[in-house]
Amino acid sequence: MSYEELKRLARLIGYSSYQLKAYLTLVEKGPLTAKDIARLAGIPTSKVYSVLSSLARDGIIYSEQGRPLRFIAKPPREVFSTILEKLNGYIEATRPIIDSLQLLYESNNPSKVMAQSDIFFIVKGLESTKQLMRKALNASSIDIAIPYVDLLDNEAIADIDAVSRNSEVRLLVTDNLIEVARRLPPRVVARTRSGMFGAGIIGDGVVLAVKYDNTYLTLYSIQDYLLDIAKTYFNSLWKDAAPIGDR
Repeated sequence: MSYEELKRLARLIGYSSYQLKAYLTLVEKGPLTAKDIARLAGIPTSKVYSVLSSLARDGIIYSEQGRPLRFIAKPPREVFSTILEKLNGYIEATRPIIDSLQLLYESNNPSKVMAQSDIFFIVKGLESTKQLMRKALNASSIDIAIPYVDLLDNEAIADIDAVSRNSEVRLLVTDNLIEVARRLPPRVVARTRSGMFGAGIIGDGVVLAVKYDNTYLTLYSIQDYLLDIAKTYFNSLWKDAAPIGDR
């Protein structure tokens, strides 16, 4: 592999040409002082210590105590493992972003999505929860459970009203939200009970939201077994709930 190819590879994984030159110089020449590295690698003396410090932080080189301080390259195979671990960390860090994009894609391209998906992810915060619940309102039959005022605001009422024109909707709320639920048309079958563990929507997928410390932690999945569990739990709550009349 030529130096230019090495430089392109280094740039791809986040290392500068100075960092590459410093490491290659240590591989070729053995332990060196910072002054010698700067001279042999063509690195400005004003930058050589920052270059060496960054390589040391990443586990690419290390220093040998003594006067003057000398730097030593770690074995290339060990460096390769270190870089591979770093890259895997970057890839894993992008997983939530990819999952969110996949959810958006599946919501807007239902005809191109496979029947079964491995999506299972969590969002945090009120606005993210509202957005996720809104996306879940897409099925011929929808079950909704809401014990939180934040999640049954004017916008949510309008969304539920709209989807109920083409879908069968069951709405379960806690006693403090009875008057809000009465704003919905009779085609939305509504019941109430004294308490619920959290909020949820069951449609093509399942959304489960729990409020804690004044924020929301919300799970989304289209796994069949989670859908079955959610439906069973909702039906058990629905069975013991009281109808909301006068609408």
